[in-house]
Amino acid sequence: MKYFFSTWGLIILSALLDSYAAYIVKTKFNQMGHIDFSSFSAFFNYMWTFIKSPILLSALVAFVSAPGLWFLALNRIDLSIGYPILVVFHLFFVLVFGVFLLDEGFTMNKAIGTLFIFVSLYFFYKK
Repeated sequence: MKYFFSTWGLIILSALLDSYAAYIVKTKFNQMGHIDFSSFSAFFNYMWTFIKSPILLSALVAFVSAPGLWFLALNRIDLSIGYPILVVFHLFFVLVFGVFLLDEGFTMNKAIGTLFIFVSLYFFYKK
């Protein structure tokens, strides 16, 4: 169990934090609309409003913390096993955030792709 928390657990938490950060950024962009590139001033005002968002601080903390957890896990797991784990769970969390929190569509192709991703993880980890 200790091995799980110091490897898979850290990797899954890293993927969750990185996915959370992406979700927060996407949510804020959805609220603000498209970036206005018509002038430097319009772009700067848009970005200043974006950066001032208090929730963005939590995304920044999550985004900065995620690689640290990943690096700690790499101390105890092979890169050729750990990286596929990270990618699989990152894709899964992004899919969950997108479908359930951002109302993005969930198609049969996404379901089949997700299944294949988890099956491939089994083969990466199987000894």
